[in-house]
Formats: sequence, structure tokens, C-alpha cells
Amino acid sequence: MHHTPRCQSAPVNDAPDYTTPGLAAWRRATDVPLLILAIGSLPILALELVRDDLIELDRTFIQIMNLVVLVAFATDYVMELWLAQNRVSYVRHEWTSALIVATQALAVVPALAGFGVLRVLRAGPALRVLVFGLRLLAVGGVAAREGRAALRRHAAGFALGLAGFTWVTSAVLFTIVEDVGAHGRVHSFFDALWWSLATITTVGYGDVYPVTAEGRIVGGFTMVVGISTFAIVTAKVAEFLVRSDIQDRRDSDDPVTTN
Repeated sequence: MHHTPRCQSAPVNDAPDYTTPGLAAWRRATDVPLLILAIGSLPILALELVRDDLIELDRTFIQIMNLVVLVAFATDYVMELWLAQNRVSYVRHEWTSALIVATQALAVVPALAGFGVLRVLRAGPALRVLVFGLRLLAVGGVAAREGRAALRRHAAGFALGLAGFTWVTSAVLFTIVEDVGAHGRVHSFFDALWWSLATITTVGYGDVYPVTAEGRIVGGFTMVVGISTFAIVTAKVAEFLVRSDIQDRRDSDDPVTTN
């Protein structure tokens, strides 16, 4: 990910000394998709913390997400390094990109545990916490720098994005704090996703529900975010309709337009 000022929005003399036209074009094409992937996958990858308690389907899903994020960010880092004109400066400034790739590589280790010495690195609890913490640091640094401008320009889009992020995050937290697993009260992470969707939309079917204090706190937070999000979206839709109605009236009162 990229946390330095973009050359298209900053004065030329403020652009990083490694920026080239090719690098700027690559970033314009990849910035938003990679930011969405980094932030959106973060809660899912937190399931590594309870990986051993999950069913095989959930573990396979986590591994696929690990590989997708690793391939995406490794490709981005290699391409940017190749396009940069001052590669030493690029490596020094874009440390968050390298950190995301490194932590993703560590997250893939459990799938390679059958290869001899890699059994020693089989992502025990301490390593999983360390990997997730480093990944959170890297993604947080990127989001903090790039999220402010996006929030100002796309309030409704941000609200929907927050709802999606909360939906996944709540499902992950539900999986961690509730009895979820092959022999648990709730069978899998996908059941937790169903509960989170029913909660954030305030439907609340009741077929899956939290029983711990922590789970109920997560549920309460999810409901508050859901209500707030849909209120923002509703307000934006109303604003659009009112603005359209005012514009139609102005057009009908304008003699040039009517003629």
C-alpha cells in the first residue's frame, strides 16, 4: 500500500524522489482496490487466532484469503519497486508495503507445515498474535493517511463500507468469543456471518445468538452501526431526491429551457 503523498494531488517538488510517471499510473489503478483488500481482509485474517478450533471449511477459507492478500501485495510491491527510479529511497519510505507482504508470508506458514523444518514455524498462538499485530500496524498506517480524503469525498460510500467492515468484523469477534467450531454451539464462521448480517440489518432472526457478555457487547455495537449506517444512506438518498426536484423546478421556470 502507499502512504506517501500522491504526485497528482501534490506539488511537483513535494513528490517522492522515487516517483515516475509509470509508478504514478500504477498507483492510480491499484490504490483503491488494494486499500479495500487490506482493510476488508483484516478481520477475516484475525480468525488465525482461533484457527485450531474452526472446522476445515473455515480453515480453508482463511488460507485462501491469506494467499490472495499475499499475491496481491507482493505483486504490487515488486511492480512499484521496478517502476521506481530511486529504489533505495522507495524501500526506505514504503516500509508498510514490505511489512504487509512479510506478515502475509508468515500467515501462510501453517499450510507449509508439512515441509520439514517449517513444522517449527507452525504459527503457534504467540506467532499468530505477533503476525496479526504487525499486519494491523501496517494496514492502520495506510488507512489513517488515505482514509480522511476518501471520507470527505464519499460520505455515503464510506458509510456502506463501514457497514460491510462491521459485518465481517462482528462475525469474526462472534467466532472468537462464542462457542464456534466443529463441536461448538455454533457450527462455523459462516453461521457467524449470518448472525452478523441479521444483526446489522436489525432483522434478528434468532436462530443464532450470543450467550456470553462479550458476544452481546459485539451484538449491541453491530446494531448501533447498522442503524447509523442506514440512516446516513437514507439521508443521502433524500438529499439527492430533493436536489433533483429543485433542479426540475428551476428548469421548468427557466423560459430558455422551456422554449
